[in-house]
Amino acid sequence: MLVLSRKKNEGILIKGKDGDIRIVVIEADKGKIRLGIEAPKGYTILREELLSEIEAANRGSALHDLEKVKGLLGGSNG
Repeated sequence: MLVLSRKKNEGILIKGKDGDIRIVVIEADKGKIRLGIEAPKGYTILREELLSEIEAANRGSALHDLEKVKGLLGGSNG
């Protein structure tokens, strides 16, 4: 992991073959920072905690769908 110190309006650039990602410190105050992120089309930018919630919801949905399929098949093997 690369660890950097940045001040307000300073940023970092992540160079990539499909385009660059730019991250800029917008505001830093009271133990919080606000970041601006610019990325090429095709990149999805998510907060990490939301990704965990999405994954949990997907797992729950898959289990629910499995139970529906078992019900349609008339069996409960497994």
